[in-house]
Amino acid sequence: MQIKDLKVKEVSTLTVMIKSVNVGRTTAQKPYLKFEFVDQSGSIFANKWSLKPEELNAFEAGQVVTVKGLVQLYNAQKQINIESVSLVEGEVDYSQYVESSKFTVENLKSDITGFLDEMKPGYYKDILNYFLTKYEQEFYLHPAASRMHHAFMSGLAQHVYEMLKMGAAYCDLYPLVNRDLLYAGIILHDLGKLFEMSYEQCIKTEYTLEGLMIGHINMMVSMIDEASKELGYDGEEVLFLKHMVIAHRGKLEWGSPKEPMIIEAELLHYLDVVSAKMTAIEVALRHCEVGQMSDRIPMLDNRRFYHHK
Repeated sequence: MQIKDLKVKEVSTLTVMIKSVNVGRTTAQKPYLKFEFVDQSGSIFANKWSLKPEELNAFEAGQVVTVKGLVQLYNAQKQINIESVSLVEGEVDYSQYVESSKFTVENLKSDITGFLDEMKPGYYKDILNYFLTKYEQEFYLHPAASRMHHAFMSGLAQHVYEMLKMGAAYCDLYPLVNRDLLYAGIILHDLGKLFEMSYEQCIKTEYTLEGLMIGHINMMVSMIDEASKELGYDGEEVLFLKHMVIAHRGKLEWGSPKEPMIIEAELLHYLDVVSAKMTAIEVALRHCEVGQMSDRIPMLDNRRFYHHK
């Protein structure tokens, strides 16, 4: 059984990976364990209220466990009230418990390379080749976020591919858009997340100290500066690419140091939002059956979506 197969008001047993575990306190100040479990089909929160003394420090992120418990609804989301939880002994294939992109790494590489082949020789193509060669393995493995969207293995590359696919269509509709600048901004806008978040053994995503104190936008701007100097480029093209990264959140209150001031940056922002929100809905619907409402989706104001035929 997988997480997506769990049914409310049924006692179920399944094998999952611990994404996070923390000690909580009841109103009576008794300790309990708060888990988030994951497998290839999704994630679910769970609580173990009655603890044996040895259980308090027995679990950590990355462990694979067998869980038995009653599935309940809490704030319209499934949650497990744990009866028992125990470590799986022996060799474990961790890849069986990690949610990943619907696209293979090979397909993502091939498709993204195809977009680069469309670009003219020059700065934008050179700097993309520089970064995608230097960080190829990390780029095609890393999630795009810790929770909100594309928060799974190869999520960053999938996010980029979705944006490139949409961006190509918009370039055909609006010839004023500089295709090379748009493609470069799409591929690099979130590349700083490789350093903003650690992705240990494809098991857990945590923010690094540099990520917390500086953030992926500022880190990427510095990386573009360094790479441009190494490649022998300066001037407006470098400025425009940095602006794409700086402005991709769209508004100051959404985390952009500057709002978009060129047409490519405005379009990049919209593509980013569409890819993030549509994939968040798609993942939520994938984890519920036809004829049911999804769990609440945080990045869509905690709205639920109906899975129709």
